[in-house]
Amino acid sequence: MMNLNEYKNPLSSVHFIGCEGAGTRPLRKIFAELGFQTSGSDMILNGHDVRNLPTADGSKLLVVYSSAIPADNPELVRAREIGAECILRGEALGFLAGLFQTVIAVSGSHGKTSVTAMIAHLLKENGLEPGYMVGGKVNTWEESGSAGAGKIFVCEADESDGTHTAIHSSVAVVTNVEDDHVWNFESPEKLKENFRTFTRQGKMLVSPDNPLFSGHPNYVKLPLNALLEGKEFETFGHYSRINLNTAVETVVRSGLLESEKALKAARTYPGVARRMEHHCSTCTFSLYEDYAHHPTELAASIRSFRELYPGRKLTVVFQPHRFARLKKYFHEFAYELGKADRVFITPVFAAWTASDTLSSRDLAKAIGDKARALEGSWESMARTVRDSLEYGGLIAVIGAGDIKEIIEPLNKILYPFHDVGVIVAAGGSSERFGTGNKLFEDLGGVPVFIRTLLGLAPVLEKKNRIFLPVPEALRAEFEEHLKKYLPSSLEVTVVSGGKTRTESVKNALKAMPPEVKIVAVHDAARPFVTPVELEDCVEACSRFGGAISATRITDTVKEADPDNRIVRTLPREKLWAVQTPQVFRRELLEKAYAEAEKSDRAFPDDASLVETFTDTRVKLVQSYTYGGNRKITYPEDLETARCYVSGLAGKVSR
Repeated sequence: MMNLNEYKNPLSSVHFIGCEGAGTRPLRKIFAELGFQTSGSDMILNGHDVRNLPTADGSKLLVVYSSAIPADNPELVRAREIGAECILRGEALGFLAGLFQTVIAVSGSHGKTSVTAMIAHLLKENGLEPGYMVGGKVNTWEESGSAGAGKIFVCEADESDGTHTAIHSSVAVVTNVEDDHVWNFESPEKLKENFRTFTRQGKMLVSPDNPLFSGHPNYVKLPLNALLEGKEFETFGHYSRINLNTAVETVVRSGLLESEKALKAARTYPGVARRMEHHCSTCTFSLYEDYAHHPTELAASIRSFRELYPGRKLTVVFQPHRFARLKKYFHEFAYELGKADRVFITPVFAAWTASDTLSSRDLAKAIGDKARALEGSWESMARTVRDSLEYGGLIAVIGAGDIKEIIEPLNKILYPFHDVGVIVAAGGSSERFGTGNKLFEDLGGVPVFIRTLLGLAPVLEKKNRIFLPVPEALRAEFEEHLKKYLPSSLEVTVVSGGKTRTESVKNALKAMPPEVKIVAVHDAARPFVTPVELEDCVEACSRFGGAISATRITDTVKEADPDNRIVRTLPREKLWAVQTPQVFRRELLEKAYAEAEKSDRAFPDDASLVETFTDTRVKLVQSYTYGGNRKITYPEDLETARCYVSGLAGKVSR
């Protein structure tokens, strides 16, 4: 048996082929932290070339490669020629584990990445400083691998190539066993035998009750599909709660943690990327991603989304992972995907096989009318998905291949506020209101302008995106109200207002950071603005260059002379009453304001500026907000607004 410590000296080196892979990158890091000299190569780093090998002396070289590396890889071929020891990544993990006193190895057909991350998290949160190697990116962690304090090691053991049999552990954890990856072995029985070997090499076994492992002398049998109970865990998906229960049972039964401490730490588990991962939510859509690529995983994923978001239309964007898996489980995939409301199938992630007898089109056809096969670039596929969505939709991108590439274009389409800044104009004098500044008046327990800001807050998560131009004489009072009423998570930049509304908006424009590409201007005295209204205008602006909130005129409209005598009746079919928000591409609004400085004309709103000084035809967006999101101008407007807030709209004294 190879002695790993023979390579732990300044004259020797451990070389990793494919060193940027999800499983190999953290493994190399752990070797380095334990004092080994390491080197590596990868197609995205330095390519594969014999010159990447750190030495020509095979006796001082250990080469680690994954099962994805072909036998004719030039570095692998040369290493064998010079007599270097060459081992699979999973075998290297087995030798590495032997350097730790306590080893928890997690294997299984589904969920092993999550359970490994969960166990490591429980131990980290309780100060045990475990070493760990997780085959996915753990949210909030800088790396997926660490040597820790060098005593406890938690690792994911890969069953797909049989290398989990190389690990001897203190605790062997098996999440489940199915006949996935059977094409890598001569028979399904070989896969089962590998699992038996893996568990026999563990001093303790933690797993759901399985006859395959009967006879293990220290078998902790978990109830099948047992959930971690507790109200605080209801926000976790169904399968995540099963995995959390497995993790908690493992650390408690092995004597590493008390139950109470394990449960407390479980509440703060951050999750693993691409496992029920939330990407964005707006007023109209929510976007998630999950790694499911086997029918069992797919069923669990869809069940979790249904339980977490009951009643919402579920659209699944699914990528079959390998033609061999699609062929083996074709009918099962069609059945599980049929449980979604709408399904899109991307091209198969082919891996090492370019095509087969069944394709994504065949799967979509088997599902039925609710399904469609996608083609083209990730951007074009994202647009196709977006065009089919209904208000309030839940989108789940599911798969283990490169389907993650659709997330960014979908995110940009579904969440339009990445480059949006908002100017809330608060520089007016309130002359028509009478005594005092109307924006400081109480409306439902907060000042009017604070209610306006809170209406915009849910869609503006980034810092330095809300700008409030105010009269300089009132700046201190505005800032005092902001500090008192706004949550600390919402940052508002106060800027000096001008003599006119136009000057105030121009000052706010100058204060905006360069990353703001779309500007929304809203009246601080319109306190019933909603995130939906802003979102609709931003979306229309992205297509037309400018968009403003407005309502159709329903009353008959007359034009009168100076003596208030009717001149004519105007056709109301083409008339709209304009409000705010008014949203424009930044360069258009800046151009319009620059030209306006040269003019002595007065402009009633920002849209009129853009209409006059650019070629943009501004889009009117129907407002469905209370009263067209009416503006508070006179005292009676405030009285009406207060009645609305208290649920007494319409019962206004006259």
